Amino acid sequence: YDVSDANTNEAIQVTRTVIVQDTTVPVITLAGDAEVKIEVGSTYTDAGATAEDNYDGDITASIVAVNPVDVNTVGSYTVTYDVSDANTNEAIQVTRTVIVQDTTVPVITLAGDAEVTIEVGSTYTDAEATAEDNYDGDITASIVAVSTVDTDVVGSYTVTYDVSDANTNEAIQVTRTVIVQD
Repeated sequence: YDVSDANTNEAIQVTRTVIVQDTTVPVITLAGDAEVKIEVGSTYTDAGATAEDNYDGDITASIVAVNPVDVNTVGSYTVTYDVSDANTNEAIQVTRTVIVQDTTVPVITLAGDAEVTIEVGSTYTDAEATAEDNYDGDITASIVAVSTVDTDVVGSYTVTYDVSDANTNEAIQVTRTVIVQD
């Protein structure tokens, strides 16, 4: 500031420095849900996020997203979004949880016929079954077969096959009818 008194004596000049700075952090906003569930083996496309800054405006293009989602492995994954403005103000990190789950039931397939007829007193050897799961693959060894077949008594009997995968998805039970006749 410059000033002088009535006698034209000038004062010593004083200055004030005004620093205009940006200390406001940008804001990240998730697009879509904060938690997403998908089936193992499916395709996952992240919905992304947007970022706004009070000084720089739309800085969505500067977002750094880390997406570790493995669609082929059951588990919970965290996608993170980070951004800084031109003045190095860092936004509060935003996250999305992606849960890769296995909800698909295994499939049991009978080997041989669904109905078998044998002679009373003969030996019955079951043709068994196989089981496939979308995530665990061949789970035939895990099949539990229950047979009521009594080859010494004429009648109709059932062999049932059950299996569940490692994620406790139970297959639709499959049965074979065994008719013991004379």
